[in-house]
Amino acid sequence: MDYRSEDFLVDGALRDVCVLDAGVEDWQRMLSSLSSTGWEVSFATTLAEEPPGLLVNARELFDLLALDGEASARLAIHVEEIWFTCYFFDVEEIEFTFDPEDVSDEASFRSLESFIGWLGDSSRKQVVMTMEGTDHRSMPAILEYQPA
Repeated sequence: MDYRSEDFLVDGALRDVCVLDAGVEDWQRMLSSLSSTGWEVSFATTLAEEPPGLLVNARELFDLLALDGEASARLAIHVEEIWFTCYFFDVEEIEFTFDPEDVSDEASFRSLESFIGWLGDSSRKQVVMTMEGTDHRSMPAILEYQPA
């Protein structure tokens, strides 16, 4: 991946880092690998009761969210100077959002590259970065990563 400043112009839109065609097993691998990253992690839900270990049990989390249509969950991962935030909208797509203003040079781009590589390697799926949106399949990829 190469840093291109034009991909991170501050234009009022966030950027999305996504795993398309995901399943609960991909989420589980991603969540389970978080503890080995050393990154700061913040997790919160609006669920009435959070069972212990919820962050590491993707199936249980999605089941609980499905039972309460008003509930939500948020996972934020801090990689150097960039916060990546995920809201568990859809089990079929792992989507993290970040502010392009946080990627201002080669050094901060390496943090993004590290996050994208980790996401792809842990989920064992291709990762794409797009402009912020809801239909990532139809959007052109700004960056792509395919795990080995």
